[in-house]
Formats: sequence, C-alpha cells, structure tokens
Amino acid sequence: MKKIFTKAALLYTLITGSGFVLLYFFVNIEKRPLPWQECAAVFAACLLVFLLFVRHHTRIIARLNEQTRAFANGDLSVRVMNTGDDELGELSTSLQNMADNIQQKMQQTLREKGQMETILASMAEGVLAFDATGRLLLINKSAEFMLNVSWEEMRERYFLEILENYHIADLLNICLVDGQTQVAEVQLNEEDSEYYQVYITPIKGKNGLPQGAVMVLRNITQLRQLEKMRSEFISNVSHELRTPLTSIKGFVETLLDGALEDKNLSTKFLTIIDTEADRLNGLINDLLFLSELESGEMEIVKDQIYSQVLVENIITLLQPVAQNKNINLESEIVAGAESFYACYEMIEQVLINLVDNAIKYSFENGVVRIVFRPWNEEMRQLESTEPAERTENAERAGDTGWAEKNEKAGEDEYIVIEVIDQGLGIPSESMPRIFERFYRVDKARSRQVGGTGLGLSIVKHIVEGHHGRLKVESKVNSGSIFMIILPKV
Repeated sequence: MKKIFTKAALLYTLITGSGFVLLYFFVNIEKRPLPWQECAAVFAACLLVFLLFVRHHTRIIARLNEQTRAFANGDLSVRVMNTGDDELGELSTSLQNMADNIQQKMQQTLREKGQMETILASMAEGVLAFDATGRLLLINKSAEFMLNVSWEEMRERYFLEILENYHIADLLNICLVDGQTQVAEVQLNEEDSEYYQVYITPIKGKNGLPQGAVMVLRNITQLRQLEKMRSEFISNVSHELRTPLTSIKGFVETLLDGALEDKNLSTKFLTIIDTEADRLNGLINDLLFLSELESGEMEIVKDQIYSQVLVENIITLLQPVAQNKNINLESEIVAGAESFYACYEMIEQVLINLVDNAIKYSFENGVVRIVFRPWNEEMRQLESTEPAERTENAERAGDTGWAEKNEKAGEDEYIVIEVIDQGLGIPSESMPRIFERFYRVDKARSRQVGGTGLGLSIVKHIVEGHHGRLKVESKVNSGSIFMIILPKV
C-alpha cells in the first residue's frame, strides 16, 4: 500500500499548500489580517478532497473483495476495471489474470474429463475405481450393466455392497494392502453362467503406497466357448479320421497277411478300403470348403437360377437313393418363385445336403417334398405365429423374428425353399446344436447312413453368405421342415 499512501500524502500536501498560498495572496492584496475562519475553511476543503480520494479507493477495494468472493464460489466471470498503476491496479490485473488462467485450466480439465468419460463409456470392459478405503469412486456403463447397478445408488459404497462376491472382494483388499496386481477368472454370482476375467491394479502415490485400485471386468464367456469348440473340433476331426484310417489299415494288414490269395475276400476288402478312402476324401473336401466359407474369402457370384431346372436336377441326382427306401420325391413351385439370383453350385449343394438328409432319416415308403414359394403375407403371418399354433409340440430353431426385422423390404424380394420330410424328427435338446460341425443327433444311426457330419454346417454358412436365413421346425417321429429364405437378387 506504499504507493497509495504516498499518493494520498502528496495529494493532501499539494491541496493544503495550494490553499494556503492562495489565501496568503488574497490577504496581502487586501492588506488585512488572516482570520482563523479562513484557515479552517482551507483545512476543511483539503480534508474533503482527501476523503473523496479515500472513498474512491475504498470502493475499488470493496469491488475487489466482491470479485474475490465470486472467485471462491466458482464464478470467474466477475471483472473489476481499474486502470490505476498503484497496488490496487496491480491486484486487479493479477486477479483477472488468475481468473483467466483458472478458466483455461478448468476448460482443459473438463475436456479431458469428457474424453475420459467417452473412453470409459465406449469400453466393452467394465471399469471400477476405488479409493484407499475400498469405496467406489468411479464406474463405467459396461460395469453398471455387468453388475446390474447404477452409479447414483452405489456411489462411495464398498465392493460387497455392490456385489456379494467374497473372492473378488478379497482380491481387492489384497491389492489395496500389498499394492500387488491381482488377476483371476470368476463367475460374478452362482446363478450367472458367464465367466469374467478380473484385473485389479493398484493406484500408487508418490510415496509408492497404494492410494486406491482400478478393477477391470472382461467377459470371456465367448472366448471359453470358442476354446471349447476348438477342443471339440480337434477331438471330432481326430475321431472322424481315425475310424476310416483304422479300417483301411486293418484291411491292408489282412491283405498283406495272405488274404490277397482269396480273390473274393480281397475284392471285398478292397471295396471297403475304397469306400473308406472316399469317406476320408469327402471329409477333407468338406473341411476345406467349410474353412473357405468361414474365412469369407470365397467369392459368391450370382446368376439367375430357374427353380424348375434346379429341382429337376436335384431329383435326378437323388432319385436312386430315394428308391432304395421306396421314398417319393415331390416338388412344387408356387407362382412368383420361378427364378431368383444366387450361386447355382452352392444352392445346389445346399439342397443336395438337405434332401439327402431328409431321405436318410425318413421312414420307408415316405415322401420328401421340395417347395419353392415367394415370401408373401401368408409366410409373414406364419413367421409371427407361435410354433405350437402351427404344429403341435413342434420344436423350432433358427433366427426368430426375421420377418419383423425385414418388414420394410418388399414381399417379392425374397424366395422361400422348403425341404419337408416325414421322418425321425429332431429332439428338442438337439435343436440348438444341429448346425454345429460334426454334431449328430443319433450318432449310431448317423454312422450307419454315412456322411461327414459337416453337411448342415455347410448349409448354414452358404445361406448366410447369400444374406439369407435358415429355419428348422421338427417333431419327433413326425418329420422336419428346413426352410431357406433367400433374397431374390
């Protein structure tokens, strides 16, 4: 305040001195004595000017005080204009610069906070942050969904109040105490069939001691399923290869041991070896074809397919197989389904697989029907009808609700191909797995009728590669309906 006091003292001295000089000048001109009243008036005028000066600066100080209170309450928009070069002017400038710097840092902090919230919200993994006492500081949307909780309800709660899982709670406590990262694979609760990988990492301060912990929950259920499928696939392939190879090796050894001398017996054995070799070749070809389909590298070139030509070729190819069981192959092409665009070879393979299965698993003297029809309003209503309403006790597999999801598409833009048999049917417990590789409903019968166990898996991938859908309805001992819905173009 040195400048202010100096300025006030100089001003007061200047005013008082000027007043007395003027008073002395007038008294000398008038040649009269100096009365005390006039001296008092000069002093009063000088004091008034000084008080006005003090009042001006007091107001500035009051406004600066208000500005400081506003800053303390978070309002950085308040400004005090003061162009003076004294301490109050410097203080006002410093406060304004401080407010500008704080605003910039706050905006930067808010941007970083927004970015962090966006990153956390977009993460598929669940993220939870805890303080040193184990209270919840932060949780993202994925974690809220996984744990079925909300941030508003769980703010500053302990983990066991969020989820009653003592194993994870113990891992969190160990991390907070020892400062060691904890990793585990757990189920969140006993009723949950999904598996999660839990990472708990300490948040360490400058002294190296834990100040909190971050928990990351990652759903690995699908990964486990894929590992299980891979293990099953390797086991199934090994089994499928071992059976014909064992048979071939056994018959070859028998032939080498002297059976070649018996022409009838050697012919029989060589026929079996040829059959098993064909089976191996078919299995390898199916595996390679399926692998190429799954990789997405196989190009699907669409041409116009005439339904009548396609179905006649299928019946011609499979008629000898059907005659062995005295099964009639029938076809029907409804108006509007005379042609469509697809890869002929692939669709032919789909129908060969489905019709061949229908023949194999049908009772003798039965009928297998192949129906081509447009996707019309009748089919749309059939799609939305409950299975029990259509076929009593029928089981159903496939992409349900597809008609509703594609109702914006024109009714004439899809064609439906149905393969209907009157055979063994598919049990309800097998319906979700019939399109898995090597899955067989009746393993003993499946091996008896032949096949690689990859047919339906290939059918599924071909149909999906054409942006179509595959549905199945079946009733045990009454037959099955395989329905293929394909775009016409």
